[in-house]
Amino acid sequence: MKQLFVIVTIALLAVSCKSSKKNNDAVSENNSENILLNESVKTKSTSENHRAVQEIAAAHYGLFNDFNTLNITADVDYKDKNMDQSPTADIKIQKGKQILITVKALFGVPVAKVYLTPEKATYYEIIGGTHYDGDYKFIQDFLGTEITYENVENLLLGKAFYDLNTNDYQKIKSNELELKLNQFLMRLVLGSKNQVASTEVTEDKSADKLVIQYPSYQSSENIYLPKEIKIHAMRKDDVQIRIDYKKVSVNQPIDFKYKIPSGSKAIKI
Repeated sequence: MKQLFVIVTIALLAVSCKSSKKNNDAVSENNSENILLNESVKTKSTSENHRAVQEIAAAHYGLFNDFNTLNITADVDYKDKNMDQSPTADIKIQKGKQILITVKALFGVPVAKVYLTPEKATYYEIIGGTHYDGDYKFIQDFLGTEITYENVENLLLGKAFYDLNTNDYQKIKSNELELKLNQFLMRLVLGSKNQVASTEVTEDKSADKLVIQYPSYQSSENIYLPKEIKIHAMRKDDVQIRIDYKKVSVNQPIDFKYKIPSGSKAIKI
């Protein structure tokens, strides 16, 4: 479970990095006319790109109705070079406030829980008797950038991880956007309704790649959600995760009870 938690969190982080800062080069006065002409063309191109991305953003976010709580029952397939498991998971979301994921083994026996809020990230596993209780800092240290609770929620809801309205996306095809994120390049592929079809993240000077796919969506109680999520982390240890939403309940009372068992051993990630 520890490895699954780390991989998923890193996956979320990789598509939610800060945009890299732009550098301005000094130029001579002799090139001022050319610079003004180039800037004019660049401004027009930038403006057109901004309008195009705004149109996509409006259509994308228009798919999602508001809600208070979601209770999702899901099947999960997890594979790496050492492990092949197929647990089930109960995913509880109170929008903008908390996420509780309970992983269950055969006959519905809980084996681990993950609890996330905007302030903290924590989980425990029963079989190993270990837990992590802290924040997202270990991921920030790992990649040198930030992750937020909102990024995790967006992954589960099928929304674009990084806000389409406030970040410097570039439209490179009719259904494809790119965003440079420090040492990462994120490519967002959209479907016919401007839903997220896939997100691909590559890292400079590395063969590492992360691909997150949404093969299908569903409408449950007037809430638009993914039906299936596939996460493929292509690193030294290849990891594949498939999450299949089987049942969804909207705006029902939910118990977010979470308590680390006494005697559980704290670990550092």
